[in-house]
Amino acid sequence: MTREEYFKELKNNIQSLSLDEQNEALQYYSDYFDDAGDDEKTMEELGSPEEVAKEIREKFSNALVKQAKKEEESNSSYNREYSAENDALYFSFETSAVKNIDFGFGAAEVAFISGNKFEVETRGLTADSIKCEVTSNGTLAVKNTKKLESLRFWAHERKTRVVPRILISIPENADVELLRIALGAGKLISKNINLKYQKGIIEVGAGSLVLKDLDGFNTDLRCGMGNLEIEGKMHGKTNVDCGMGAVKLNLSQTTQGCSYDAQVGLGSFRFNDFKKSGIGNCTMEKRESHFSVNVGMGDVSIFTK
Repeated sequence: MTREEYFKELKNNIQSLSLDEQNEALQYYSDYFDDAGDDEKTMEELGSPEEVAKEIREKFSNALVKQAKKEEESNSSYNREYSAENDALYFSFETSAVKNIDFGFGAAEVAFISGNKFEVETRGLTADSIKCEVTSNGTLAVKNTKKLESLRFWAHERKTRVVPRILISIPENADVELLRIALGAGKLISKNINLKYQKGIIEVGAGSLVLKDLDGFNTDLRCGMGNLEIEGKMHGKTNVDCGMGAVKLNLSQTTQGCSYDAQVGLGSFRFNDFKKSGIGNCTMEKRESHFSVNVGMGDVSIFTK
């Protein structure tokens, strides 16, 4: 791995941080490489980009949320702390309390990471501008409750201007009945979360949504003008609706177990080596994992092993 490849991977893994924080971290390690003078030995010393990124995220997270990790002495499954100085919030939930997931985000930068339990940390959002709770039916709901215009993160009177950010920790091998994720115009990334679900609804408007290590059944994927990318396994029936955006599925399951039918407008559809561009339909006999695709002016690509 070259230094350029190392830093590209490192940057991809710290997208939950603000641009200023990303630049600060990348500059620090760039100087570190320059001072060391031996890229190969430096990479061996520091460890993988993922390991370094984890240390970076933890550093900035600890600075943002004062004493956020302390548990309440009670046996409550819910804990919340707030730092008015930084508009920083912290929520934690016991894994056993969460049966479903319902996430809805606007223009914030969102990142999913692996953790010991369900935790939510925010920056640049006031307490009344985000909803974070476990409902009576066991649904972990995390949503922006105010429109972007009502937030003050661009205001000149603020000491610092912070793009709203949400960092969500998901327990390893979490298994929920319903997974719903809706993203507007923001950015959402995830890595190594190992999340399983029985029913999924994943949609993006004009933003960019990248999910990795999913393992689910019967999923509805909707993409407007944005970008939707998923890695993992998708069983049962997967409905894909794509307007003017791009949908890319990189699946770790065999081609022999997958099938598709597609209706294409002015865009394109691809399934491994097969590609259909322009107006028309294409179909094949249904198999265990079936993808039903509607694409307008966008692009849908599905790749299997």
